Amino acid sequence: MSQAAIGGDLSPHVKKQKMVYSYIGQRIKERRKLLKMNQTQLAQMMGFSYQQMQKYENGSSEVSVSKLLQFAKILNVPPEYFYEGAPTEDEIGDTIDSNIIQRTRTDPLNILLVEDNPGDVILFKKAMSSSSEPVNVHVIHDAEMVQDFLRNHTEKYGKPAPDIVLLDLSLPKITGMQLLKYIKKNPQTMDTPVIVLTNSIHKKELREAYSGGASGFIQKSVELDEYSSAIDITIKYWANVVALPHM
Repeated sequence: MSQAAIGGDLSPHVKKQKMVYSYIGQRIKERRKLLKMNQTQLAQMMGFSYQQMQKYENGSSEVSVSKLLQFAKILNVPPEYFYEGAPTEDEIGDTIDSNIIQRTRTDPLNILLVEDNPGDVILFKKAMSSSSEPVNVHVIHDAEMVQDFLRNHTEKYGKPAPDIVLLDLSLPKITGMQLLKYIKKNPQTMDTPVIVLTNSIHKKELREAYSGGASGFIQKSVELDEYSSAIDITIKYWANVVALPHM
């Protein structure tokens, strides 16, 4: 009996197949829900059982080419829809060692603070001083320089790429929102978490920032203890809780 049959590790080939089945199933599910269909309705239209529908959507059964074409017709999408955004050959099976996620950080968290108000920079540094986490903070005051820094941080500035960006929205010339869009559209920086710093959160700004790829909001506060607590929690989260793309 094979190792896979007795619950052991699956071969890389089988793992890749499972990843593809799971991705296609997820795309079917997303489209079905968008069209406000339940599994029973779609199964009946496809001509098989509810149980088989579940197997397709959870990735435990392969969807044949003929079935995929049938799904495409019923769900009113081109067949390639089911593969759009699928993991590449290199990405499938490229797992992260759990030690990376669970490790205790030994190197400082590199923070890029984009803030044009000197008073707010001082407030941030005071708030950050209460954190026990090792950090390196590089401050830039305008968006144009940030763009240059992100392109040339090593060669021109002698700095590592930032692990996270803390971004004030109220910047001159190029706004913080425009800079956020630049960061998220640039292949070199699109996976860098950006946390917005703002004096007041407006719903329109919040929605626009999240849709533009922001990872969160921190509201600036005149109460130093309150602000320090928010900064400390943020640093601990990004330093120790999550696996960052540049780890």
